[in-house]
Amino acid sequence: MPTAVVTGASRGIGLEFVRQYLEDGWTVHAGARSPDAATGLADLACDRLSVHRLDVSDHEQIAALGRSLEGTPVDVLVNNAGMWIDEDETLGRFTDAAWMEQFEVHLFGVMAMCEALIESIAASEQRRIVNISSGNGSFGWEKTFGEYPYNTTKAALNMLTMGLAHDLADRGVTVMCFTPGFVATDMTDHASDLKPLESVGGMRALVAGLDTDRSGIFLRYNGEAMPW
Repeated sequence: MPTAVVTGASRGIGLEFVRQYLEDGWTVHAGARSPDAATGLADLACDRLSVHRLDVSDHEQIAALGRSLEGTPVDVLVNNAGMWIDEDETLGRFTDAAWMEQFEVHLFGVMAMCEALIESIAASEQRRIVNISSGNGSFGWEKTFGEYPYNTTKAALNMLTMGLAHDLADRGVTVMCFTPGFVATDMTDHASDLKPLESVGGMRALVAGLDTDRSGIFLRYNGEAMPW
């Protein structure tokens, strides 16, 4: 059976990726900053689920995960880990430290995950890298400006996706990024009618169907093309 690695898997969108992949018979390696507190993952416990202590801002933990999966083909890597500072992050209202923290999670951590797992991904049958981005990172979509750290780090993730798609094309790896929509999760205070089940189900269908000639694409969870 195929194998997926999912970061930020303790709740919300990440947890739903884990649940759906397990339901379809996949082996799943789930990364969580605090595995002991990840009750949602505990509820999914089975012999096809491995939970790893993984803070994507800690590159030693990422490297350790990569070493533990050496020789294991990874069909899909879902770079889902993300953060949102519940503040009005506009001019004069955020710190350099807060900005860097989001770069560590949304950009540097994603690159480190790709570097640590690329041999396992390239050795698999499906060879997919999925980056969970946001409409906030789109120059053509986002109209409510502000939230500078979050928006700029997601825009940087989109550019990274395009670069990885180019660099990994000759290895048959398909790289894509998605905006999952405004999903009802803890991060959004569940202030949405869009549920993780629908969002993740849509993204998974697209991940399974995209060919390498569409690598580097930016889509909504429902398949709508997103402007860069």
